[in-house]
Amino acid sequence: MPFEKTIARAEAFLKGMMFDCHTCGQCVLSQTGMVCPMSCPKGLRNGPCGGTLDGKCEVYPSKSCVWVRIHNRTSHEPYDLPKLIASADASLYRTSSYLNLLNGKDSQTRKPLDYLDLPKQRTRQPIQTQSKLEQKLKSGQFVKLCELRSPREANFEHFEEQWELIREHFDAVNITAYLNGKPSLSSPLAARRLRELGADPICQTTCRDYTKTSFVAELIENQMNDVHNVLCLTGDSYAGTPKIKQVFDMDSSWMLYEARHIREHRQIAFTGQVMKNPPKPFLGAVINPFTTPMNVPIRRLKQKAAAGADFIQTQMVFEVEPFRRFMELVCQEKIDEDVFILAGVPVIISPGALKMLPHVPGVGVPPDVLERLQNAKDLRAEGLALACQTIREIRQIPGISGVHLMLMGSDHSVLKDVIGVLDEEIEPSTFQNVAGDTQPATQGVLSHVD
Repeated sequence: MPFEKTIARAEAFLKGMMFDCHTCGQCVLSQTGMVCPMSCPKGLRNGPCGGTLDGKCEVYPSKSCVWVRIHNRTSHEPYDLPKLIASADASLYRTSSYLNLLNGKDSQTRKPLDYLDLPKQRTRQPIQTQSKLEQKLKSGQFVKLCELRSPREANFEHFEEQWELIREHFDAVNITAYLNGKPSLSSPLAARRLRELGADPICQTTCRDYTKTSFVAELIENQMNDVHNVLCLTGDSYAGTPKIKQVFDMDSSWMLYEARHIREHRQIAFTGQVMKNPPKPFLGAVINPFTTPMNVPIRRLKQKAAAGADFIQTQMVFEVEPFRRFMELVCQEKIDEDVFILAGVPVIISPGALKMLPHVPGVGVPPDVLERLQNAKDLRAEGLALACQTIREIRQIPGISGVHLMLMGSDHSVLKDVIGVLDEEIEPSTFQNVAGDTQPATQGVLSHVD
């Protein structure tokens, strides 16, 4: 109607000048410290993403992160649990939020969601899923994870060769797909193949590429494929030209909430559909411990735990002391009693990957570490030594339940050498005479943005 359109346009103009309004039609400014969350380039209703460093936006590094500003304005206590804002209703875009408030059209999305009533100290609860990873974590085993990239062509030959190099050395394997927004076989398809080969795969899913419908469909597909681990990520922003349409129908917190709602209540949250045989995945998420100020990643981690996460993988750890301080807060807030924390450990063996590393969203490489790797006579040996050193130090930090090796290179055979450190079988000096690797390929690090 002309009247409604006029109101909507006037509201958009005024709120645009005052709050950088993006006309979602279901305003939550009162919950976000009068900072519009839709002004986030990814349109995240809960954030920040893992690409945030030094309070800056991943997509536009010269600008402040919208969600860091929101957290700083809304935290009544430094580490209190933030509200879980509902995913937006697309039918209300470009309509008047004032009118929608009066007529009740936005009632389902304006009000924060109630967190699921999950038990406390969930890491000590009985086994809830068929995941072997859950079984090992709850048995107290220090677990070892790595990742394989889903093939970009209809051929599993190289994928299977990589698996053979790491077989028997890892407890579970992330299956990355659509890295940098580039097409590949889907993560569920590659996870099914890896399951057939005897592994315990972790299907990796990004909000950048999925609607709520396709996400739930993927959960069902994983259930059919006997894949019981799912890692929920926001996903890095596609940087190619021309720019593709990015979905971001959810953020990773809402993705966790949806999957856990199905698991606990046998019901799809956004449709109300009841499922007789619902998927019950062991749910993972990602956190960047180096987002600043420190209250931001702690609050975000609390939100993901409350939304339903079972385990957390961290961004790459280059500096152990800041990570140790982060984990001290995690234990102080007793978050480690509800989720298992797996530390991300980089394994850098490729000069091409090293050159790209400072440009990876959410990854901060200290100058001394970067100089150490750049000046190394044998990058492969130095990268392995750094990974081994990091693992030895991280393993002593309270609250850590395992490590996730993130290979930056193409030779997966090096990973079993690094894993030997966990069993005190291999010393870093062992690697001093290993030939260098000049392949520029990287694995899942670029998609590892919360």
